[in-house]
Amino acid sequence: MTGWSELLGALALIALGGLFAAIDAAISTVSLARVQELMRDERPGAVALSKVMSERPRYINLVVLLRIACEITATVLLVVFLYDNFGLKWGLFGAAAIMVVTSFVVMGVGPRTLGRQNAYSIALTTVLPLQAISWLLMPISRLLVLLGNAVTPGRGLRNGPFASEIELREVVDLAQQRGVVAAEERRMIQSVFELGDTPAREVMVPRTEMIWIESDKFASQAINLAVRSGHSRIPVIGENVDDIVGVVYLKDLVQQTVLSGDGGRTPPVSKVMRPAVFVPDSKPLDSLLREMQRDRNHMALLVDEYGAIAGLVS
Repeated sequence: MTGWSELLGALALIALGGLFAAIDAAISTVSLARVQELMRDERPGAVALSKVMSERPRYINLVVLLRIACEITATVLLVVFLYDNFGLKWGLFGAAAIMVVTSFVVMGVGPRTLGRQNAYSIALTTVLPLQAISWLLMPISRLLVLLGNAVTPGRGLRNGPFASEIELREVVDLAQQRGVVAAEERRMIQSVFELGDTPAREVMVPRTEMIWIESDKFASQAINLAVRSGHSRIPVIGENVDDIVGVVYLKDLVQQTVLSGDGGRTPPVSKVMRPAVFVPDSKPLDSLLREMQRDRNHMALLVDEYGAIAGLVS
């Protein structure tokens, strides 16, 4: 290169490095769920982007490598330009000072901000060229990964960017601050993390608020109670509320009423009820939820440390 060609080459590489920085931010921001939605909408590039997302760390490493290569090469060309055209013996220091500012603004903050703000449009537009570059540079990138693994202890993060529950909670808080999720949605998401630390009694319907029916009542009476209370499952008691003998389902009551032909006057609720499920009120909520999902059970009666009914969860 002669004359001003070094400067033009440096400027071109700086612009290209900024593009790679924007692609890096875009790929890091893109959501897999949103990409799958784009695939259902048959957006151009969505299928290719889905393949990139399945190997996101590899492609992020690739664009970082390309950005660094552009940055270093641009610095070298700028040094040559300053020395050849101006005879500046301190061209190295001048180029370094210029590239520090340029790297921060043109190849750093600016393109990364644009990449996050326009993540999907940038990712969809550049995904095919990125795959082509990845195929061409595959031997070099694999060699660099092997070298990195040799000098870096551990295997890194393979399944996501969150190393702990605390980091994920912080992301949820940040999403609320930016208006991505509402306050109620944030509380709902945060409550998921607390299921393992929350005993079942914290979310139960207390004993004093339970709706129940005696075992000798008729199906028609149970149906009326279910309609008035708005509950489709009602505990059935024997002698008292601590003597729960089963749970009656509204759908079973309706079916039995139709089959009986007498308007539900017979049989009694005790003939229609299902077995009740009893669990300690101290049982962790996440464990109880898994058991209820596994057994397809919709109601559990909670028993306190003295063996009395404390309440129910449904």
